Amino acid sequence: MRRLLILLLGVWLTACEAEAPVSRKYVCRFVFSYRDHATSLLFAAAQNPGTYVYVTTKGDGKTSVRHVYVNSNDEKTPQEDNIISSDLENYSSYVLGASNSIGLFIGTTNFNGLWAYDRACPNCSSLQAMNWTGNRQQVICSRCQRTYELETGAISKGDQGSSLMRYYCSFDGSILRAWN
Repeated sequence: MRRLLILLLGVWLTACEAEAPVSRKYVCRFVFSYRDHATSLLFAAAQNPGTYVYVTTKGDGKTSVRHVYVNSNDEKTPQEDNIISSDLENYSSYVLGASNSIGLFIGTTNFNGLWAYDRACPNCSSLQAMNWTGNRQQVICSRCQRTYELETGAISKGDQGSSLMRYYCSFDGSILRAWN
C-alpha cells in the first residue's frame, strides 16, 4: 500500500511539474454570460473535453457596442457573432492576451480541465495568429510552422521553443471567465 501511495504521489508531482505556468506576458481579462448567450459554442467547449473554440472581440467603432466572435474547431460551423449587452459584460474590460483581434483558444482538455491559450504564437516576434491544423486538438503557426497540442500547450511538431501562453479559465454554470 505504501509503495502504491509513493507511486501515485510521484505521478501527481510529475504531472504538476509538466503543467505550463500561467502566462503574465500579456494581460488577459474576459467575461462571458451564459444567461445572455446560452447557445454559444463557447459553452459547449467549456463543458466537453477535447472541444475548443477561438474567441476574438472588437467594438463596432461607431457606438459602444462590443462583439464577441466565436469560431469552432470543426472549421464548418459559421462564425458566431455575440453582441455584448448585459451590464456585467459591458462593465468588464475585454483584453484577450496579445491582441483582441487575434484572441484566445478556449476549451476543455481531457485531463487538465478548462483552459484558455493565447492565439498568438509564443515563438514569433510579430503577433502571428495560429489556426487549426485539421486535427481538432492542434493548432499551427503559418510563419514558424510549429504545431501545438491544445491538450497540453506543448509543441508537437517543429523547432523547440516556448509552449502556448496559457491563462486561467473557469465556468461556474453562469459566467465564463479567462484571466491571468
